Amino acid sequence: MRKAIFIFLFFLSTLAPWALQANPGFLDQVREVTLSNGMRFLLLRRPGAPVFTGYIQVKVGGIDEQEGQTGVAHLLEHMAFKGTTEIGTTDYAAERALLEKIEAVHAEWLKAQGPKKAALSKEMKALTEAAGRFVVKEDFSRIYLRNGGADLNATTSQDLTSYFVQLPNTKLKLWAFLESSRLKDPVFREFYSERDVVMEERRTRIDDSPFGKLYEALMELAFEKSPYRRPTIGYPADLQRVSATELSQFYHKYYVPSNMIGTVVGDIDLNETEKIIEEYFGTIPSGPQPPKVEAVEPAPVQEKRVEVPFDAAPALMAGYLKPTMPHPDDYVFDVLDQVLCEGRTSRLYKRLVVQDRLVQNIGCSGSSPGARLDNLFFIYATILPGHSTDEVLKVIDEELQKIVKDGVPSDELKKAKKNLLADWNYEMQSNDEAAQMLSYFEALTGSWKYILEHPKRIEAVNSQDLQRVLKTYMGSERRRTAVLKPNQKS
Repeated sequence: MRKAIFIFLFFLSTLAPWALQANPGFLDQVREVTLSNGMRFLLLRRPGAPVFTGYIQVKVGGIDEQEGQTGVAHLLEHMAFKGTTEIGTTDYAAERALLEKIEAVHAEWLKAQGPKKAALSKEMKALTEAAGRFVVKEDFSRIYLRNGGADLNATTSQDLTSYFVQLPNTKLKLWAFLESSRLKDPVFREFYSERDVVMEERRTRIDDSPFGKLYEALMELAFEKSPYRRPTIGYPADLQRVSATELSQFYHKYYVPSNMIGTVVGDIDLNETEKIIEEYFGTIPSGPQPPKVEAVEPAPVQEKRVEVPFDAAPALMAGYLKPTMPHPDDYVFDVLDQVLCEGRTSRLYKRLVVQDRLVQNIGCSGSSPGARLDNLFFIYATILPGHSTDEVLKVIDEELQKIVKDGVPSDELKKAKKNLLADWNYEMQSNDEAAQMLSYFEALTGSWKYILEHPKRIEAVNSQDLQRVLKTYMGSERRRTAVLKPNQKS
């Protein structure tokens, strides 16, 4: 729901692990708290403005879905704003009876055909309207806004689902109450109307978007075994058939305390905050640890390409399978991203946009579509009229081979690292981003302290490392390319 930092990750919303620069005087004040039910919290006091950011990170995303179930994690994120048995309703007992009837009718609707299906659709509509009379719309969000809440939002990616808001520090108890309530007592009201909203979101972001269509095609081509091949937002057929009952089952499987990370960053009293989170979040019932997702992709041995017809300017995405963190080579790709694509002095920009004028724009993503499993380094370009995909790929290969042959000069490498570290320092000025990063690395690596290790590894990257990863992972035979081909005009 919130725009990602890079457009490449617009519907994944998981922010990739940018290179970091540790600040021991800042991060050594992080307090780690593990509640009796297994939920972990990271608390960081940052004196200044009397506000804090509350961040809940759930280790569940698109890759946790089963075949035929795509889009459930993202839909669940939407439903988390619908309230609880006490918030968002005028009479939950009466509402609940109608919600149960809706589920029973929907189960019949899935099996029915012809006139029977049409009659059941009509019945569902009537029941939904009746249940809607008890709904207090946007009640959950309005409580936050009335109490000074800002930046209230949520995101779903392939790896994680995140909920966050900024509040005055006098509202810490309110935040703990609201967030713990929707974690232990959610009501998935207005489910089928919200499902329609998500289906429209898919049409806008993917079906009617040249970038979205191209990205989805690349993921399906690049991954054979990995669940990364499926879109986080879901396939239309899966969204059409999913029920609130199925959503509830998914919720109870993955929204358990041991699978969640809470982060509170801002002008807070650490001792008081610890007491508050134990009081509210400690009452969430524990549950079995969700199954771990594992997938091993076969090594690419032959280049593959797919064409995507669309009424838009021609474009391409070229992806290369690579290891994810904490593999040592993952750090090298962060630097390679800078060298190849970041800024007007980057190699591919200078060659493809400025010198040869083959493309309108060029960009890279070093960790797509997520980081829990092996992922892709991919390159995206919009091709200018009169030029072809093969021309662009030929130049890309030439530029990669220049690095393989000659390496990267020390001044260029130093600049790339400096930019990476500067970007992170800028991001960490915000409570929101500090909370996001702490919980992100805690969830995906098992410890937020990965942040402290990352800059050391970035500083250690040398020209030989760049040459090695290019030879190992980015040969043309390993490339997977999705090509946006304009529709032929009659």
